[in-house]
Amino acid sequence: MAAPRKTGTKTGTADTGARRRLIEATAKVMREEGYAAATSRRVAAEAGVKQALVYYYFPTMDDLFVEVLRSGAEASLQRMRDVLTDDDPLQALWLINSDSRSTRLNTEFMALANHRKAIGAELASYAERVRDIETAAVTLVLRANGVDLDTYPPVAVSMLISQTARSLCNEDAVGVTQGHDELRAFVQRLMGALKKPDSLEHAARIDSDG
Repeated sequence: MAAPRKTGTKTGTADTGARRRLIEATAKVMREEGYAAATSRRVAAEAGVKQALVYYYFPTMDDLFVEVLRSGAEASLQRMRDVLTDDDPLQALWLINSDSRSTRLNTEFMALANHRKAIGAELASYAERVRDIETAAVTLVLRANGVDLDTYPPVAVSMLISQTARSLCNEDAVGVTQGHDELRAFVQRLMGALKKPDSLEHAARIDSDG
């Protein structure tokens, strides 16, 4: 009698070492060389295993990419949750999104998602969870400081902080730095003002008078 066909990824204890190395190797290749370079042959060589093992653990390369995304997502989500209890959530949010390693990998997944529906769906789910946590962190700060949430919507503030930090990382990666110091200083002033509602009211009066 023929053995039953194996499907899905292999997650047994004996498989953990090689499987983990393949996931880590794929993330490394994507960060350093781009997602197009993450072929089964290249990933296997980076992980120090035979190419056939890639498809033993992952039926398709999409399955491998999804596992890389999930692995990094769980770690990132935990860092994001920690922001909620940080002494300065806004600054913590800025610093997390200024991490060039995670930003570079996320950029590669965004590019990959344009060609792979499975990656796009997984990335969208992760992005929504991240945004929920980021928005919650900003909401806590604004409410604690009596900031008007209609004038300064928490989701808009969180996106301004996180997206600006990521954008600067992406430009830094290709050597574009013009205006970066000024933009960083502006965001720092804004975050400081959000913790001092009086300064926001003063700025609003100046704008309306102008």
